[in-house]
Amino acid sequence: MYEREIIAYMLKECGGLHPYYVSRIAALLDIEYLKEKGKKLTEFDYQKMQYGFYSEKIPEVINSLDVEKVEDENGKYLKLKNEKMEIDLPEEIKSKINKILDEICNLSDDEMNRLVIESPYYKEL
Repeated sequence: MYEREIIAYMLKECGGLHPYYVSRIAALLDIEYLKEKGKKLTEFDYQKMQYGFYSEKIPEVINSLDVEKVEDENGKYLKLKNEKMEIDLPEEIKSKINKILDEICNLSDDEMNRLVIESPYYKEL
């Protein structure tokens, strides 16, 4: 599927992200696809708990990308080493990611996490 391209696109669009945000954005993308198409877009393995979730597959995908760990006044995050990397992703997926990014840009970590775990589609992830 598109897991590698999705994460690369997120990192590129945002200029870098903490893995926490990568997982929440990926989950929100899968929730959008569940709502619209009745199935997830990705094959991420969400391990759901009462107060959050994780995926063992997301770090594997991140590690397959050429990323660097950056630490600055804004915290720690991962950034693509080649910011001009071409990402072959359908426009529909790019558009959905951009919509999610616009919706979450002012949310705290807790608010973003709640957006996922309080979704009626959380159990289907």
